[in-house]
Amino acid sequence: MATSSQSAVRLLRDVVTPAERRELYRSRGHWNSDTLADRLAQHAAARPEKTAVVDLAGTRRRTYAELYADVCRMVRVLTEAGVEPGDVVAVQLPNWYETVVVDLAVLARGAVLNTMLPIYRGKEMRHMLSAAGSKLLVTPAVYRRFDHAALAAELVDELPALRTHLVVPDPVEQPAALDGLLEGHAAAPYPSGLDPEAVSELMFTSGTESTPKAIMHTESTTEFGVRAAGEALGLTAEDIVWMPSPIGHSTGFNYGLRMALHHGLTLCLQDKWDAAEAVRTIQDERCTYTVAATTFLADVLDEADRVGADLSSMRRFSSGGAAVPPHLVRRASELGMTVLRLYGSTEVLIGSWNRPESPETKRIETDGLPFDAVELEVRRDGRAVVGEPGVIYVRSPSASVGFFNDPERTASTFDADGWVESGDLGVLDADGYLTIVGRTKEIIIRGGLNIAPREIEELIVKLPEVAACAVVPVPDDRLGEIACACVVLQPGAALTLAELTTALRGFGLAAFKLPERLEVVDSLPTTTTGKVQKNVLVDRLADAAGSRGA
Repeated sequence: MATSSQSAVRLLRDVVTPAERRELYRSRGHWNSDTLADRLAQHAAARPEKTAVVDLAGTRRRTYAELYADVCRMVRVLTEAGVEPGDVVAVQLPNWYETVVVDLAVLARGAVLNTMLPIYRGKEMRHMLSAAGSKLLVTPAVYRRFDHAALAAELVDELPALRTHLVVPDPVEQPAALDGLLEGHAAAPYPSGLDPEAVSELMFTSGTESTPKAIMHTESTTEFGVRAAGEALGLTAEDIVWMPSPIGHSTGFNYGLRMALHHGLTLCLQDKWDAAEAVRTIQDERCTYTVAATTFLADVLDEADRVGADLSSMRRFSSGGAAVPPHLVRRASELGMTVLRLYGSTEVLIGSWNRPESPETKRIETDGLPFDAVELEVRRDGRAVVGEPGVIYVRSPSASVGFFNDPERTASTFDADGWVESGDLGVLDADGYLTIVGRTKEIIIRGGLNIAPREIEELIVKLPEVAACAVVPVPDDRLGEIACACVVLQPGAALTLAELTTALRGFGLAAFKLPERLEVVDSLPTTTTGKVQKNVLVDRLADAAGSRGA
């Protein structure tokens, strides 16, 4: 991150949170000296024998003392690998204990953590590593039959800033692998007192552009978020966090891993999705809190119904990122589980969140209230409105400090007073509860993961069979939305969905971004200026589906 520190400070001070607002946050205690690394050390000293992490389907448990010692040793590994404070370290690992150790060690070293989903492939990896100037990449050797080590070797050869690659073996296949990796490194305490306002996280998110943008967070912004959430949700030392969402994603990392370890709670990690394992984990571990996609919620409820499971411990099953159907909230209540709808983004973390004590109608129909100190407005024609749809704006101590190396995008997203224009549409009711009603951005949200249509479109139009293309969302009962490719073919050409997805895989596109429906059309509807009218395509697809249903 050769220029990141200077860029981050400039964006932080000049655009996102000018000096007077930073001082306001400090004076009110919204920003303090907390860092996650310091919180870990404090918990290890105060409650060394408390279980910190449970993983591998409940077969492995590590205490806070063990976690702290392993993080101390991993800091030495990173130092020997040449990682200096301010360097970007990309971590592309599954939901393993080893990932927790590596992530915390990156933060404890004062480096910048760039978490990555294990499902990313060459195209995404090249962009992110190059854009961030990452110095070290940490991956599995092979995971889910994909050779991460081979891809990493290619990337180290291609990217000048990427100096080295660290392989973390699969703990199922090599149970003692972490000990081997840490062997010869003493568990000497890492330094405390890191600057909480320095950039510590770099999170890539898909916007309407074809390539993901890097959002910068600090320990001040992220630690405020988990403190505020813990207070609003009434978390205590007895709460148990279950996290099936990938900790390579902002949600899983900040509101799973960080939430648990900041508050000194037990973190139960689930790696590969399996509804039966999820239900067993919630029931056996008596899990009380999670943030997970609607897809996970539906699967858990179906499995719980099937086996007659007791899910009453789960008092805070939080879900957002896609529509949460009211019938799922009601079904959960019948099983003794409380679902809390929320609204957030990587830019601001959490905008609104229902509370356990929120009225049932609010939990069913809205996406919650802002935290204390989080300002949220719905604006229409430049004025704040209540009871009318408009664009959501948020100003918060948890807001990011801008987009890395992108002052123009930062300036267009954050105004001079620090308000973040979300691009999402919502309605704020008289009680202050927010309900999401749509998006101005063209993001497709598949099972809680964002897909930028333009990224896929730019690959599809490279195919010789294709004359034009538009990728749009279509509803899906389980995933919320899936991508549909509407293509105009060259004269005499033919293309099947299987052929299309094979070609996109060849470009290195991640599997979750692959279109799951193909529609061959004669032409794409456009405005007089030539812009494709995707809303017209969506309406046509909906009408066609309705006709078939009829």
